[in-house]
Amino acid sequence: MEKGLILAAIIGPIYLFYGLSFLLYSKQWKKMIQECIKNHFSMQASMFIALLLGLIIINAYNIWEWNRFLIITLTGWLFFIKGAFYLLAPEHCIKWVMKCRYCQSEKWLYIWGALMTILGTFLCYSVYFA
Repeated sequence: MEKGLILAAIIGPIYLFYGLSFLLYSKQWKKMIQECIKNHFSMQASMFIALLLGLIIINAYNIWEWNRFLIITLTGWLFFIKGAFYLLAPEHCIKWVMKCRYCQSEKWLYIWGALMTILGTFLCYSVYFA
């Protein structure tokens, strides 16, 4: 459980800050997404980092129990899958995913921002205050 607490102490603030950033600066995030659609190779470094972080999280904490730390396990697997997809998928698949309506909609950025803020707040509370 100690590894779960350490990872929650790291992932919680990351979710919280990204969520708040999505909520406060959705127009800038939308512009960045549109730039990535034009040149998906600009995402190469961030997808490598997602793959690396996913592998680190999976190897450190891959416990499928129904508790607050399930968020950690799911985060690791989602990072890993996302990083692997963007590094291995053909260009037309990546562009198709990036052009989906949900990637370009500010409404979805607000939804993701709210979800990430809630998850980040929950993890931070679980680690620092509970």
